[in-house]
Amino acid sequence: MFLPTIISITFLFGGLFTDASSEGRKHNFLRNGKLPIPTRDSTHVITVTVEEDNTSLGDFERPKFLEREFTVFDPAHKRKGSAKRPLVLAYHGVMSDSETMRQLTQFDREAKDRGWVAAYPQGEWKFSEKMTNWNGAGCCSQGQDDIAFTKDMIDYIVKHFNVDENEVYVTGVSNGGFMVYRLLCEMGDRENGKPWISAASVHSGLLGAWQADFSSCSISTDTSLVHFHGLADPVVNITGKPEGKQELLPFAPVTNAEWKSVNASIDYVAEAMCGSNAITSTSNPTESTTCHQMCDGKVEYCMVEELQHMWSGCSDESLHMYDPNHATNVDATKYFADSFARHSSKKESELVKP
Repeated sequence: MFLPTIISITFLFGGLFTDASSEGRKHNFLRNGKLPIPTRDSTHVITVTVEEDNTSLGDFERPKFLEREFTVFDPAHKRKGSAKRPLVLAYHGVMSDSETMRQLTQFDREAKDRGWVAAYPQGEWKFSEKMTNWNGAGCCSQGQDDIAFTKDMIDYIVKHFNVDENEVYVTGVSNGGFMVYRLLCEMGDRENGKPWISAASVHSGLLGAWQADFSSCSISTDTSLVHFHGLADPVVNITGKPEGKQELLPFAPVTNAEWKSVNASIDYVAEAMCGSNAITSTSNPTESTTCHQMCDGKVEYCMVEELQHMWSGCSDESLHMYDPNHATNVDATKYFADSFARHSSKKESELVKP
Protein backbone atom coordinates (compact mmCIF):
# COMPACT_ATOMS: atom_id res chain seq x y z
CA MET A 1 0.00 0.00 0.00
CA PHE A 2 1.35 3.43 -0.91
CA LEU A 3 1.38 6.33 1.51
CA PRO A 4 0.68 9.34 -0.67
CA THR A 5 2.35 12.65 -0.09
CA ILE A 6 -0.18 15.46 -0.28
CA ILE A 7 0.74 18.66 -2.05
CA SER A 8 -2.04 21.19 -1.90
CA ILE A 9 -0.72 24.32 -3.60
CA THR A 10 -3.02 27.31 -3.51
CA PHE A 11 -2.29 30.91 -4.40
CA LEU A 12 -4.21 34.14 -4.50
CA PHE A 13 -5.33 34.85 -8.03
CA GLY A 14 -2.70 37.57 -8.27
CA GLY A 15 -0.04 34.92 -7.69
CA LEU A 16 -0.89 33.03 -10.85
CA PHE A 17 1.28 33.62 -13.85
CA THR A 18 1.26 32.78 -17.53
CA ASP A 19 3.72 30.12 -18.66
CA ALA A 20 4.69 30.86 -22.26
CA SER A 21 5.29 27.19 -22.97
CA SER A 22 1.68 26.33 -22.17
CA GLU A 23 -0.07 28.51 -24.73
CA GLY A 24 -1.01 31.29 -22.32
CA ARG A 25 -2.95 29.12 -19.86
CA LYS A 26 -2.38 29.81 -16.18
CA HIS A 27 -1.10 27.39 -13.57
CA ASN A 28 -0.29 27.48 -9.91
CA PHE A 29 3.40 26.88 -10.59
CA LEU A 30 5.83 28.98 -8.57
CA ARG A 31 7.39 31.81 -10.55
CA ASN A 32 10.90 30.39 -10.27
CA GLY A 33 9.69 27.04 -11.59
CA LYS A 34 10.54 25.20 -8.37
CA LEU A 35 8.02 23.15 -6.44
CA PRO A 36 8.49 21.01 -3.35
CA ILE A 37 8.01 17.77 -5.29
CA PRO A 38 8.27 14.86 -2.82
CA THR A 39 11.08 12.35 -3.32
CA ARG A 40 10.44 9.73 -0.63
CA ASP A 41 7.36 8.06 -2.08
CA SER A 42 6.27 6.91 -5.52
CA THR A 43 2.79 8.39 -5.13
CA HIS A 44 2.00 12.11 -5.18
CA VAL A 45 -1.42 13.75 -4.82
CA ILE A 46 -1.34 17.18 -6.44
CA THR A 47 -3.78 20.08 -6.59
CA VAL A 48 -3.69 22.61 -9.41
CA THR A 49 -5.76 25.72 -9.95
CA VAL A 50 -7.37 25.66 -13.38
CA GLU A 51 -8.53 28.77 -15.23
CA GLU A 52 -12.03 27.90 -16.41
CA ASP A 53 -13.91 28.95 -19.52
CA ASN A 54 -16.07 31.48 -17.67
CA THR A 55 -19.37 30.90 -19.41
CA SER A 56 -22.94 30.92 -18.13
CA LEU A 57 -24.41 27.47 -17.51
CA GLY A 58 -28.12 27.56 -16.85
CA ASP A 59 -28.79 29.09 -13.44
CA PHE A 60 -25.16 29.67 -12.54
CA GLU A 61 -21.87 30.81 -13.96
CA ARG A 62 -18.80 28.65 -14.03
CA PRO A 63 -16.20 30.06 -11.61
CA LYS A 64 -13.15 31.76 -13.01
CA PHE A 65 -10.80 29.42 -11.17
CA LEU A 66 -11.35 25.88 -9.88
CA GLU A 67 -9.01 23.71 -7.81
CA ARG A 68 -8.56 20.23 -9.29
CA GLU A 69 -6.72 17.17 -8.04
CA PHE A 70 -4.84 14.24 -9.55
CA THR A 71 -2.60 11.42 -8.31
CA VAL A 72 0.76 10.68 -9.94
CA PHE A 73 2.50 7.30 -9.61
CA ASP A 74 6.18 7.52 -10.52
CA PRO A 75 7.81 4.13 -9.85
CA ALA A 76 11.28 5.33 -10.86
CA HIS A 77 11.21 8.45 -8.66
CA LYS A 78 14.48 7.53 -6.91
CA ARG A 79 16.41 6.84 -10.10
CA LYS A 80 17.58 9.36 -12.64
CA GLY A 81 17.56 8.71 -16.36
CA SER A 82 18.01 10.91 -19.37
CA ALA A 83 15.15 9.46 -21.42
CA LYS A 84 11.83 11.24 -20.99
CA ARG A 85 9.07 8.77 -20.23
CA PRO A 86 5.56 8.12 -21.52
CA LEU A 87 2.58 9.13 -19.38
CA VAL A 88 -0.76 7.36 -19.11
CA LEU A 89 -3.82 9.20 -17.72
CA ALA A 90 -6.74 7.09 -16.46
CA TYR A 91 -10.22 8.67 -16.08
CA HIS A 92 -12.70 7.04 -13.68
CA GLY A 93 -16.45 6.65 -14.15
CA VAL A 94 -19.34 8.71 -12.79
CA MET A 95 -19.80 8.57 -8.98
CA SER A 96 -16.33 7.00 -8.72
CA ASP A 97 -12.90 8.45 -7.91
CA SER A 98 -9.25 8.35 -8.89
CA GLU A 99 -8.22 5.82 -6.24
CA THR A 100 -10.91 3.36 -7.36
CA MET A 101 -9.73 3.76 -10.97
CA ARG A 102 -6.20 3.04 -9.82
CA GLN A 103 -7.33 -0.14 -8.06
CA LEU A 104 -9.59 -1.19 -10.95
CA THR A 105 -7.13 -0.77 -13.81
CA GLN A 106 -3.80 -1.48 -12.11
CA PHE A 107 -1.92 0.85 -14.45
CA ASP A 108 0.66 1.17 -11.65
CA ARG A 109 1.72 -2.34 -12.64
CA GLU A 110 2.21 -1.35 -16.26
CA ALA A 111 4.11 1.79 -15.22
CA LYS A 112 6.49 -0.33 -13.17
CA ASP A 113 7.00 -2.93 -15.89
CA ARG A 114 7.44 -0.45 -18.75
CA GLY A 115 9.17 2.53 -17.15
CA TRP A 116 6.15 4.84 -17.53
CA VAL A 117 4.45 7.36 -15.28
CA ALA A 118 0.76 6.78 -14.44
CA ALA A 119 -1.67 9.49 -13.34
CA TYR A 120 -5.26 9.32 -12.11
CA PRO A 121 -7.25 12.57 -12.39
CA GLN A 122 -10.14 13.23 -10.01
CA GLY A 123 -13.52 14.17 -11.48
CA GLU A 124 -15.52 17.18 -10.28
CA TRP A 125 -18.75 17.04 -8.25
CA LYS A 126 -19.90 20.64 -7.77
CA PHE A 127 -22.07 20.99 -10.88
CA SER A 128 -24.05 17.75 -11.26
CA GLU A 129 -26.08 16.72 -8.24
CA LYS A 130 -22.93 16.44 -6.11
CA MET A 131 -21.77 13.31 -7.95
CA THR A 132 -18.21 13.04 -9.31
CA ASN A 133 -18.18 13.12 -13.08
CA TRP A 134 -16.44 14.27 -16.26
CA ASN A 135 -17.71 16.78 -18.78
CA GLY A 136 -17.35 14.19 -21.51
CA ALA A 137 -18.63 13.81 -25.03
CA GLY A 138 -22.33 13.59 -24.22
CA CYS A 139 -22.13 12.40 -20.62
CA CYS A 140 -22.35 13.43 -17.81
CA SER A 141 -21.97 17.14 -17.00
CA GLN A 142 -21.72 20.55 -18.61
CA GLY A 143 -20.07 22.16 -15.63
CA GLN A 144 -16.32 22.03 -15.23
CA ASP A 145 -13.81 22.65 -18.02
CA ASP A 146 -12.11 19.24 -18.14
CA ILE A 147 -10.23 20.06 -21.35
CA ALA A 148 -8.42 22.91 -19.56
CA PHE A 149 -7.84 20.67 -16.53
CA THR A 150 -6.30 17.94 -18.68
CA LYS A 151 -3.94 20.35 -20.42
CA ASP A 152 -2.85 21.88 -17.12
CA MET A 153 -2.34 18.43 -15.61
CA ILE A 154 -0.23 17.23 -18.54
CA ASP A 155 1.88 20.39 -18.47
CA TYR A 156 2.46 19.99 -14.74
CA ILE A 157 3.53 16.33 -15.03
CA VAL A 158 5.73 17.02 -18.06
CA LYS A 159 7.45 19.82 -16.15
CA HIS A 160 8.08 17.94 -12.90
CA PHE A 161 8.21 14.21 -13.66
CA ASN A 162 10.50 13.93 -16.70
CA VAL A 163 7.66 12.99 -19.05
CA ASP A 164 7.75 13.28 -22.84
CA GLU A 165 4.97 15.65 -23.93
CA ASN A 166 4.73 13.74 -27.22
CA GLU A 167 4.05 10.41 -25.47
CA VAL A 168 0.82 11.00 -23.54
CA TYR A 169 -1.73 8.17 -23.50
CA VAL A 170 -5.26 8.42 -22.13
CA THR A 171 -7.74 5.79 -21.04
CA GLY A 172 -11.17 5.96 -19.43
CA VAL A 173 -14.06 3.80 -18.32
CA SER A 174 -17.77 4.62 -18.62
CA ASN A 175 -18.13 8.41 -18.12
CA GLY A 176 -14.33 8.50 -18.21
CA GLY A 177 -14.54 6.83 -21.63
CA PHE A 178 -16.89 9.58 -22.82
CA MET A 179 -14.24 12.00 -21.59
CA VAL A 180 -11.55 10.28 -23.65
CA TYR A 181 -13.69 10.67 -26.78
CA ARG A 182 -14.00 14.36 -26.05
CA LEU A 183 -10.24 14.65 -25.49
CA LEU A 184 -9.67 13.06 -28.90
CA CYS A 185 -12.06 15.56 -30.45
CA GLU A 186 -10.98 18.77 -28.74
CA MET A 187 -7.43 18.59 -27.38
CA GLY A 188 -5.90 19.26 -30.79
CA ASP A 189 -2.17 19.80 -31.36
CA ARG A 190 0.58 21.45 -29.36
CA GLU A 191 2.62 24.31 -30.77
CA ASN A 192 5.13 21.76 -32.10
CA GLY A 193 2.43 20.28 -34.34
CA LYS A 194 2.18 17.04 -32.33
CA PRO A 195 -1.14 16.01 -30.81
CA TRP A 196 -1.67 16.42 -27.09
CA ILE A 197 -2.90 12.80 -27.07
CA SER A 198 -0.67 10.30 -28.86
CA ALA A 199 -2.81 7.20 -28.15
CA ALA A 200 -6.15 6.49 -26.47
CA SER A 201 -8.27 3.66 -25.16
CA VAL A 202 -11.89 3.53 -24.01
CA HIS A 203 -13.73 0.92 -21.96
CA SER A 204 -17.55 0.98 -21.76
CA GLY A 205 -17.93 4.59 -22.92
CA LEU A 206 -19.14 6.00 -26.24
CA LEU A 207 -19.13 9.09 -28.40
CA GLY A 208 -22.02 11.23 -27.20
CA ALA A 209 -23.96 14.00 -28.87
CA TRP A 210 -22.66 16.87 -26.75
CA GLN A 211 -22.82 19.13 -29.79
CA ALA A 212 -25.27 19.10 -32.66
CA ASP A 213 -22.90 18.83 -35.60
CA PHE A 214 -19.53 17.81 -34.08
CA SER A 215 -18.11 21.03 -35.48
CA SER A 216 -15.42 21.13 -32.78
CA CYS A 217 -14.46 17.47 -33.19
CA SER A 218 -11.11 17.39 -34.94
CA ILE A 219 -9.33 14.07 -34.37
CA SER A 220 -5.62 13.93 -35.17
CA THR A 221 -4.47 11.44 -37.79
CA ASP A 222 -1.34 10.88 -35.66
CA THR A 223 -3.13 9.21 -32.77
CA SER A 224 -4.74 5.78 -32.22
CA LEU A 225 -7.74 4.31 -30.40
CA VAL A 226 -8.65 0.95 -28.87
CA HIS A 227 -12.24 0.51 -27.64
CA PHE A 228 -13.48 -2.33 -25.38
CA HIS A 229 -17.17 -2.94 -24.71
CA GLY A 230 -19.27 -5.69 -23.17
CA LEU A 231 -22.01 -7.06 -25.41
CA ALA A 232 -24.25 -7.35 -22.34
CA ASP A 233 -23.59 -3.84 -20.97
CA PRO A 234 -26.95 -2.60 -19.56
CA VAL A 235 -25.66 0.87 -18.56
CA VAL A 236 -23.90 2.15 -21.69
CA ASN A 237 -25.73 0.00 -24.22
CA ILE A 238 -23.82 -0.74 -27.44
CA THR A 239 -26.85 0.27 -29.53
CA GLY A 240 -26.72 3.88 -28.27
CA LYS A 241 -29.16 5.97 -26.28
CA PRO A 242 -31.56 8.77 -27.27
CA GLU A 243 -31.91 11.81 -25.06
CA GLY A 244 -34.41 11.36 -22.24
CA LYS A 245 -34.33 7.58 -22.09
CA GLN A 246 -34.08 6.41 -18.48
CA GLU A 247 -31.07 4.18 -17.88
CA LEU A 248 -30.29 2.02 -14.87
CA LEU A 249 -28.49 4.90 -13.20
CA PRO A 250 -31.09 7.37 -11.80
CA PHE A 251 -28.93 10.40 -12.48
CA ALA A 252 -30.35 13.34 -14.44
CA PRO A 253 -27.16 14.05 -16.47
CA VAL A 254 -27.25 10.42 -17.66
CA THR A 255 -30.97 10.53 -18.44
CA ASN A 256 -30.50 13.76 -20.36
CA ALA A 257 -27.45 12.46 -22.21
CA GLU A 258 -27.47 11.10 -25.75
CA TRP A 259 -24.82 8.86 -27.25
CA LYS A 260 -24.08 6.99 -30.43
CA SER A 261 -23.83 3.23 -30.85
CA VAL A 262 -20.48 1.44 -30.72
CA ASN A 263 -20.40 1.09 -34.50
CA ALA A 264 -21.27 4.76 -35.09
CA SER A 265 -18.68 5.92 -32.54
CA ILE A 266 -15.89 3.83 -34.01
CA ASP A 267 -16.84 4.64 -37.61
CA TYR A 268 -16.67 8.36 -36.85
CA VAL A 269 -13.16 8.06 -35.40
CA ALA A 270 -11.91 5.81 -38.20
CA GLU A 271 -13.22 8.10 -40.92
CA ALA A 272 -11.56 11.06 -39.19
CA MET A 273 -8.24 9.23 -38.91
CA CYS A 274 -7.92 7.54 -42.28
CA GLY A 275 -11.01 8.40 -44.34
CA SER A 276 -12.45 4.89 -44.18
CA ASN A 277 -14.49 2.75 -41.77
CA ALA A 278 -13.56 -0.53 -43.48
CA ILE A 279 -12.45 -3.37 -41.22
CA THR A 280 -8.96 -4.41 -42.34
CA SER A 281 -8.50 -7.42 -40.04
CA THR A 282 -10.16 -9.36 -37.22
CA SER A 283 -8.64 -11.25 -34.30
CA ASN A 284 -9.76 -13.26 -31.27
CA PRO A 285 -7.39 -12.72 -28.32
CA THR A 286 -9.66 -15.06 -26.32
CA GLU A 287 -12.71 -17.16 -27.19
CA SER A 288 -14.96 -14.55 -25.59
CA THR A 289 -13.40 -11.49 -27.26
CA THR A 290 -13.48 -10.44 -30.91
CA CYS A 291 -11.40 -7.46 -32.04
CA HIS A 292 -11.78 -5.62 -35.34
CA GLN A 293 -8.98 -3.46 -36.71
CA MET A 294 -9.47 -0.44 -38.96
CA CYS A 295 -7.12 2.13 -40.48
CA ASP A 296 -4.35 -0.51 -40.62
CA GLY A 297 -4.54 -1.04 -36.87
CA LYS A 298 -4.73 2.58 -35.71
CA VAL A 299 -8.37 2.06 -34.73
CA GLU A 300 -9.56 -1.13 -33.03
CA TYR A 301 -12.69 -2.18 -31.21
CA CYS A 302 -13.12 -5.33 -29.15
CA MET A 303 -16.46 -6.85 -28.15
CA VAL A 304 -16.57 -9.14 -25.10
CA GLU A 305 -19.32 -11.76 -24.82
CA GLU A 306 -21.46 -11.74 -21.64
CA LEU A 307 -19.51 -8.80 -20.20
CA GLN A 308 -21.74 -6.22 -18.52
CA HIS A 309 -20.67 -2.75 -17.31
CA MET A 310 -17.34 -4.10 -16.07
CA TRP A 311 -13.61 -3.79 -16.73
CA SER A 312 -12.55 -6.84 -18.75
CA GLY A 313 -10.10 -8.92 -16.75
CA CYS A 314 -10.61 -7.20 -13.38
CA SER A 315 -10.15 -9.85 -10.66
CA ASP A 316 -10.80 -7.66 -7.60
CA GLU A 317 -14.16 -8.81 -6.19
CA SER A 318 -14.39 -5.76 -3.92
CA LEU A 319 -14.97 -3.49 -6.92
CA HIS A 320 -18.29 -2.72 -8.58
CA MET A 321 -16.78 -3.28 -12.05
CA TYR A 322 -15.33 -6.69 -11.13
CA ASP A 323 -15.35 -9.14 -14.07
CA PRO A 324 -16.62 -12.57 -12.92
CA ASN A 325 -15.12 -14.09 -16.08
CA HIS A 326 -11.73 -12.44 -15.58
CA ALA A 327 -9.89 -15.77 -15.87
CA THR A 328 -10.99 -16.23 -19.50
CA ASN A 329 -11.53 -12.64 -20.65
CA VAL A 330 -8.83 -10.33 -21.93
CA ASP A 331 -6.90 -8.25 -19.40
CA ALA A 332 -7.97 -4.87 -20.80
CA THR A 333 -5.24 -2.98 -18.92
CA LYS A 334 -2.43 -5.01 -20.50
CA TYR A 335 -4.14 -4.93 -23.89
CA PHE A 336 -4.40 -1.14 -23.76
CA ALA A 337 -0.80 -0.78 -22.57
CA ASP A 338 0.45 -3.04 -25.36
CA SER A 339 -1.41 -0.86 -27.85
CA PHE A 340 0.13 2.30 -26.40
CA ALA A 341 3.59 0.72 -26.61
CA ARG A 342 3.11 -0.21 -30.27
CA HIS A 343 2.44 3.42 -31.12
CA SER A 344 5.30 4.73 -29.00
CA SER A 345 8.62 6.00 -30.32
CA LYS A 346 10.27 4.89 -27.07
CA LYS A 347 12.29 1.71 -26.77
CA GLU A 348 11.79 -0.06 -23.45
CA SER A 349 15.54 -0.41 -23.05
CA GLU A 350 15.80 3.41 -22.92
CA LEU A 351 13.37 3.79 -20.04
CA VAL A 352 14.30 3.80 -16.36
CA LYS A 353 12.50 1.11 -14.35
CA PRO A 354 12.35 0.66 -10.57
